[in-house]
Amino acid sequence: MDFAALAQTLVNGQPPDDYRGRRRHRFMEAADVNAAFREFFTPLRSYIRRGMQTDGQVYSIEMDICIPGELLATDWIPLPSRGILDAESLRDPGRRRALFEQLLAEDRPDTMFAYVAERIEREDAPVLYLEIVSADGCYAAEYPIRPGEGWHRRDLSEAAHRRVDPLALA
Repeated sequence: MDFAALAQTLVNGQPPDDYRGRRRHRFMEAADVNAAFREFFTPLRSYIRRGMQTDGQVYSIEMDICIPGELLATDWIPLPSRGILDAESLRDPGRRRALFEQLLAEDRPDTMFAYVAERIEREDAPVLYLEIVSADGCYAAEYPIRPGEGWHRRDLSEAAHRRVDPLALA
């Protein structure tokens, strides 16, 4: 019997290799990520249909800590409040990563964050890029923007999201 491990267990009440209590955010499940993408697609589609454009926005997402896939709130984060005066600078993945690391380190109930921006992809085809970031990874979807029908000036096509960064942020 390892008496050092037993002594460690008696001191802090946890087994010696127990990770519990050391993580700031809970693990995000597929249901959480799917709920976040669903929550953002509908308002973004309405926004695009009205002919509006986005040069880069960041949002916080609060998920229920007990029920996977249950979204509690979303909130817009003004970039100047984080020292970012030019939204174009967030097109750089390294700059975005630094911002998300800063947000995840803050003491706040939000457990995921979203970045939204329009960009031109192959053959001058515009897309709306949506990136959802948690402490466990980064997921993204590129929604093609196409001409709208009826009163809609433009419209979004649905697209599947994918994991873009296999490495955890925290």
